[in-house]
Amino acid sequence: MATDQETSPSTEGMVDYDANSRAQKEHALGNSEIIADLARRVANLPHDLNITDYGCGPGQSAVETVRPALDAWSRESALKSVSVCHADQHGNDWNTLMNLVSGKSGYLNRPHPPLVSAAVGSFYDRMVPDRSVSLGTCFFASHWLRSTVSLHAPDTVWFADLTGDPRQVMWQKAKDDWIRFLRLRSEELQPGGYLFVSTIGAVPEAGEINGTAASGRGIYRAMQAVTASMAEDGLLDRNAADNFVFGLWFLTAQEAREPFEEGSGLADLYEVDTIDVAGVDGGGDVFASSLNDPADYARKYAGYTKAFAASSLRAGLFEATLGEGKNTTWLENEFFRRLEDLYREKTTAYALEQWHLKVILRRKEN
Repeated sequence: MATDQETSPSTEGMVDYDANSRAQKEHALGNSEIIADLARRVANLPHDLNITDYGCGPGQSAVETVRPALDAWSRESALKSVSVCHADQHGNDWNTLMNLVSGKSGYLNRPHPPLVSAAVGSFYDRMVPDRSVSLGTCFFASHWLRSTVSLHAPDTVWFADLTGDPRQVMWQKAKDDWIRFLRLRSEELQPGGYLFVSTIGAVPEAGEINGTAASGRGIYRAMQAVTASMAEDGLLDRNAADNFVFGLWFLTAQEAREPFEEGSGLADLYEVDTIDVAGVDGGGDVFASSLNDPADYARKYAGYTKAFAASSLRAGLFEATLGEGKNTTWLENEFFRRLEDLYREKTTAYALEQWHLKVILRRKEN
């Protein structure tokens, strides 16, 4: 069952996040026109302008997320005070992020640079003052649940392949967290302000377990194969392996919309502009260009997966096997060595597939 420990992955101690967050950067760039349009919609609100990026991370994607809004406001509201808030957990690599913000590829090299701040904490709690945000963004972050989950699920490490009671427990937690996240943001948004959430999603597919195809199914099934092999070889504690599930849920469009239709109170807080899920051009395999070199393809997938999964695996599997506070580096290295071997052998059998959820909400003026 759930504990009070936050499960949203820290970037502390990761491999180079910026170098292994290509999908996040491409996602931010791909949404630049939407961000600019929303920034123009709020440009005439009777408040100072602020964009807050929740779950920002430390990579270039955080810069590219806010840049379109700043460009739009420099044209539409040149005389207004403008600020940027990067919001994430204490374990985020804040030094790297601020170096990017102020560097050559940052957004401060402009005639009237914005005031920049950081909000440190969980976005499942309040992060900024009441009615201070004109435009809130949250990319590739809201799929992480508020706390860790321990469920007896020996055949899978992720939500989409759960069945029976474990799936119902996991779904109720995901739904409650989604509602909590949206309620908290409603307190922070200015009346008439917008919230733009875009993250990893899922779509109906008849042949899949539970009738849903979720993004990244190949990657998570590859990690399940490695987990099973290491448990069989006695390198992972069997009980830990059987009860470890990544604390995340990728919403379908209907799941994202459901709370607005069920009397949760969200319909009184927001006007729904957009809720949909769409596939990514080319299917989403971000390393397809390396298919002619299986070793390079495998290295890239291992690095990409380690960047987002290592902290969860460390807490839920490696420390549970060796003991909290013990050095788990060798176990982590073995896990990702096996994952790399698997990708070298199977290549596209475990390729990344992506569907992205897009939610755009306008804060009602009440």
